[in-house]
Amino acid sequence: MMKQFAIGAFIIIAIVQWFVPGKMIWDKEAVLRKGKIFNFRTEPVDPSHPFKGRYIALSFKENAFTTTSPDSGLFNYGDAYVLLEKDGDGFAKIKNVVKQKPLAAPDYVQASISYIDRKKDTAVIHLQYPFDEFYMDEFKAPKAETVYRESTRDSTQKTYAIVSILNGDAVIKDVMINDQSIRQAIRKMDSRE
Repeated sequence: MMKQFAIGAFIIIAIVQWFVPGKMIWDKEAVLRKGKIFNFRTEPVDPSHPFKGRYIALSFKENAFTTTSPDSGLFNYGDAYVLLEKDGDGFAKIKNVVKQKPLAAPDYVQASISYIDRKKDTAVIHLQYPFDEFYMDEFKAPKAETVYRESTRDSTQKTYAIVSILNGDAVIKDVMINDQSIRQAIRKMDSRE
């Protein structure tokens, strides 16, 4: 009897261990397939993390929102919902920042409020998006980081991340340099060497 219980418990634990990561992958794939695409302009940043593997750390230009209601009590630190729209060039632009999950707004993402710069009549809310790391093959990531960093320092280069957003979830599809995938930029760099 005890042996059957142990086997049954083992089977249940094994199923749960496969189900949880499988569900996470399934959800992210759904965002990539069905989500609306937003291009976020990027800025340079220097990554370093011993446990996360190889990635390109991203910082976004569109990471602050100015409100004319600084004393409304609406904005405290913690999570917020960023309502998005596209600017005239097709890049992501913050339309509004709210504390409650939007029910009618289709294009939003949950973010963290990093800090709030309060002034007399306004407050600038600085945001941290949940998608600030673009993971790559362990051997290609250092080259990609070099290409990315050099392009973000050059003001004539246009760098941005293609982000798919669906029901508040976001997944980075690619990082672009002058409308070319960073993967293609690395291939060109390798062919020149």
